[in-house]
Amino acid sequence: MIRRWLFILFFPFLICSLSLTNGWKDLDLGAFKMSVPQEWNYKKAQGDDSFIGYIEGQKVSLNFDCSNMGYASHLLPTEDEYIKKEKWLMDCPLYKAGVTYTANSNVKNEKVRQMKEKGITDSAMVKVEGDPCINAKKYVHKPTVNQKNKFPKADYIADLTYKGETVIVPIQMPEAIKIHNIQIDSTDKYVVKTIWPKVAGKGLTGIYIHSRKSSFNFQMSGKNLSAENQELALRAFKTIKIKDL
Repeated sequence: MIRRWLFILFFPFLICSLSLTNGWKDLDLGAFKMSVPQEWNYKKAQGDDSFIGYIEGQKVSLNFDCSNMGYASHLLPTEDEYIKKEKWLMDCPLYKAGVTYTANSNVKNEKVRQMKEKGITDSAMVKVEGDPCINAKKYVHKPTVNQKNKFPKADYIADLTYKGETVIVPIQMPEAIKIHNIQIDSTDKYVVKTIWPKVAGKGLTGIYIHSRKSSFNFQMSGKNLSAENQELALRAFKTIKIKDL
């Protein structure tokens, strides 16, 4: 049976031409293929649940993880991904002292648990409510001029509305996200995220791929690559062909 391979297309800002990889060699690692400079080689590693290894050359090491169970690292989140994960809500201003917050469906059970733990029968003595930061209506936007003056470090502002009350939460992007370029491309089967530092040598250069229809995902990345090796890695990423599942 002839294997079919899915070509991953991305980096519209790079010219797709044979000249980019002239003199390179092809690596066929079963789960995926790619072209790399002649002096770069595959180094095997032992993985329990994933196909892992390294692509190494002079002063460059790219680790990879190819997983059918979604175990590969997502690398860095985009700004949208970071906002949607809502870790910035850990110190939600809607929380009140002395109240235990939980999912709406668990409020009754949590009250019963706490009453048994404290040995009391009066439910009024136990304060358990549905988490207002989960239940609040959220609107995230860029800060206005006045908001930027008030919250100079804020990259975004979240308006949280709950039971008629609206509070403002400033959102500051983690420095790791700010110092990288993060590009999302996609095909009908895969979403591709490519990451490289805004200043070569100071950050992560990598690619992350996940399937739209299964738990398959893949990552390849290296840290603090020189400008030359960063460019070579980005070119090599462009040649990756994932085996069509």
